[in-house]
Amino acid sequence: KQPHFPSGVVKSAQAPSCDRDKMLRSGVKRGGGGGIIDKMIPGYKDRLWAATPLGMKQYQVKSENDKFEAGIAQHKKWQGMLLQWKSMEKSFTPSAKYRKPAVDWRRQMERGTMFYGRWYEGPEGSDYRPGNTVDRLANVKAPFTEAEWAERKQYRSWDLMKLGYAGLALFLAYRVTNEWPVVWCEERKDDA
Repeated sequence: KQPHFPSGVVKSAQAPSCDRDKMLRSGVKRGGGGGIIDKMIPGYKDRLWAATPLGMKQYQVKSENDKFEAGIAQHKKWQGMLLQWKSMEKSFTPSAKYRKPAVDWRRQMERGTMFYGRWYEGPEGSDYRPGNTVDRLANVKAPFTEAEWAERKQYRSWDLMKLGYAGLALFLAYRVTNEWPVVWCEERKDDA
């Protein structure tokens, strides 16, 4: 008869047989293994599970499974939405039909295809090459002759500064010409 130990573990009185295959297959045992309670009371989790009522067991298993499946369901939901957006990305690619048939000047210079222009393409003989440009702001009256410019001056809108000064003058005139009521507080001898 084998002795029964209080921990619930049945140990054999015979010497353990050394199985060579089991020794070669055994993995490395490291620290931990369930904590201090598992070392003091080996197999306590199995005992607790065996003592747990059937309804509680079913509830715990179902809640674990539901939690796991909820993560999968959420992943499937997000995957569906994201794949739908990914399928829409193809429609965002620019159509060659509306492509601008032009290349910016930096790329043209790098490729050696830069078109600088002809002598007749700029104002006053300039073609916008370095050293052959015209400052358009140097003469702001350029589009008009002197007679046209004098005629345009007759129809100019009123100056904003003059309008501001006129408004200030009207305000000061209003303040000077109007009378402002003055309230005098009389003290009675009874109140003192």
